[in-house]
Amino acid sequence: MPRAIEEPDTDPAFAAFLARHRGRVLGFLRRLAPRDADDLLQETFAKVWRYRSGWDPQRASASWLLRTAFHVTVDHRRRAGRQPQPDDERARSQTAAAPCRSELRDEIERSLASLSAVERALLLGFHRDERSLQQLATEHDLPVNTVKSHLHRARRKLQREPSDD
Repeated sequence: MPRAIEEPDTDPAFAAFLARHRGRVLGFLRRLAPRDADDLLQETFAKVWRYRSGWDPQRASASWLLRTAFHVTVDHRRRAGRQPQPDDERARSQTAAAPCRSELRDEIERSLASLSAVERALLLGFHRDERSLQQLATEHDLPVNTVKSHLHRARRKLQREPSDD
């Protein structure tokens, strides 16, 4: 790997090369990482500027810049993968005040009351009491597929999705 240049001198030919290919590199980065393209462009140019001693004006091509931009993007994603990034929904839910236990209990009871008796019994038996489908079918004298249908319908009602009653 070329040796990094420490001194802050200027290199007009190299700067012109970077300016000439800026748009192409930015377009490439926008396809790879639309949200971070501008930051990645700066990081790419900073990296190639540090190692400009290895730049050969006779062999200079945009592919060298694009390859460097690609590696910078991969490194960026690898770093980001190590740090959990909250998505917008999770961030909003974390900033909202958590409901108290009695409010949650009341909401659950209201939701369960919207179910039919058999749906409520099967749902609680399956999720709360951890009974198998076969056990529930035997206890309620229903075929296993009917138990599955009731559980599916109950879950859809709780999610406030339209059901096929």
